[in-house]
Amino acid sequence: MTHRSELAWLLALACLWVCPAAADTAAGNLACAKCHPNETAGYAATQMAHSLGPIGPEPAGGFTHAASGSHFSVIAAGPEMVQTLERDGVSAHYQPSYAIGSGTHAVGYLIDLQGHLFQSPICFYSHRGWDMAPGYENNETPDFLRPVTADCLFCHVGQARPVAHTSNRFEDPPFDAEAITCARCHGPAEAHLQNPVPGSIINPARLPERARDSVCEQCHLSGEARISNPGMTISNFHPGQNLEDVFSVYVDENSLDPARPAALHVISQAQQLGLSTCARKSGGKLWCGTCHDPHLQPADPKTFFRERCLSCHGAALLRTHPKPNLDCVGCHMPRRPVSDGGHTVFTDHRIARRPPAESGSSSGSTEPRSLVAWHEPAGALAKRNLGLAEVEVGERTHTFSLISQGAKHLMEIWPQFPNDPPVLTGIGQVLLGLENAGEDAASVFERAIQAEPENPSNYVHAALAWKAAHDDQKAVQCLEKALRLDPIAEQPYLELAAIYAAQHQPALVHLAYERYLRAFPQSIEAQKKVRESASY
Repeated sequence: MTHRSELAWLLALACLWVCPAAADTAAGNLACAKCHPNETAGYAATQMAHSLGPIGPEPAGGFTHAASGSHFSVIAAGPEMVQTLERDGVSAHYQPSYAIGSGTHAVGYLIDLQGHLFQSPICFYSHRGWDMAPGYENNETPDFLRPVTADCLFCHVGQARPVAHTSNRFEDPPFDAEAITCARCHGPAEAHLQNPVPGSIINPARLPERARDSVCEQCHLSGEARISNPGMTISNFHPGQNLEDVFSVYVDENSLDPARPAALHVISQAQQLGLSTCARKSGGKLWCGTCHDPHLQPADPKTFFRERCLSCHGAALLRTHPKPNLDCVGCHMPRRPVSDGGHTVFTDHRIARRPPAESGSSSGSTEPRSLVAWHEPAGALAKRNLGLAEVEVGERTHTFSLISQGAKHLMEIWPQFPNDPPVLTGIGQVLLGLENAGEDAASVFERAIQAEPENPSNYVHAALAWKAAHDDQKAVQCLEKALRLDPIAEQPYLELAAIYAAQHQPALVHLAYERYLRAFPQSIEAQKKVRESASY
């Protein structure tokens, strides 16, 4: 199962509601402030310094979601907030634990259920109030049970503390640092504190071009898929590395054509900039830091960025440029609707000489037919990571050609990665989609279990394969093992109920739903299922 939609909305909220800086963020940057007071004070005013924190001062409100008939209401009193969902005569009440985002566009919320983080289905948008969070717009049964993984949080959290081999379970507290700290761009400070001289800490501007750009791309280039190298997660990336030393970003091949501007995505600033004539003709000199100062929130953005443009184009441009020529960004980098950001608008970083006349003309989404790496990883990883990306995106978009190509790549590379859990899972998922291949898929997922016996997801995958192979007993065994490893997971309960329903065992169906409700006592669907199954 892929979660790009929630990954997109979480990353999309990187520039959101302005709330007080988290105390731990200030503490994490305190050592830097002793010698760099101006830089840390300037950074504290930026959106990155407010990427996650306590519940802010959003107003109370409510709305009805047309696609599901759900009514949402919010009661807010200072740092306390209760979000209520009502549908089909059933209600649920949740108290968010964290606000995610700085609020420039919107603010989202994280729900903590027994040490597991889930996404609230609603956001507060700075320009229109309460509405559905991106990815939920057309959901017919929205609830508060979409898992939020450590990779999803990477670009919002200074330092998360995930529990190994779980999807969305975290230590208590879940974060060593809430909002993004100086270390995200400069790396660990220990060596610099012991010997505070140039070179003892990362300065992105002085890195080789690829490593320099990777510092920004870690959070400002999501692509169609992000694939971690074996044994790594996205959060293993540290400044000074090339991004593909840890994970590879895959983009739609057609999106790399500067002459064919594609739909604008929220987290694609690095790719947009790379397509610009300015960047392509700069010989690698133009990068994010040319125009953006992460230690400064400009009081007059129009003038600030105009000066950045003139630093390259020179005053001679002003003599030939049509008047008025005071707002370079407003004309050449207009704000446009994005295809994956909940009806928000973001700055287009393509720096077009003549931007599209209609800002929304290219906001419609087209599914990719072929993927390419933003930068290729080394050796056999190129085929491995591409195959995983093709399967992931193909399944998400129901594009058979991508799935087929991904399967081919994974089968070719499998001998070099015989016990690699992501490769095994990718191959198993492809087999699971084929007719009469349930046993073959199950055997592959069983190998993934051997490689990672403490990962509940492996048992869920195996259960689906055994179910497809018509071996309900083994499917139930795998689901029960998954729940023993992590009882706060929704899918195993639903799969158990489905198996028992197919076996015409109403008592076991009801029991499965009762267990589901005990794990998620506020779940709308769990409440409904228990009520319905009691009447069987």
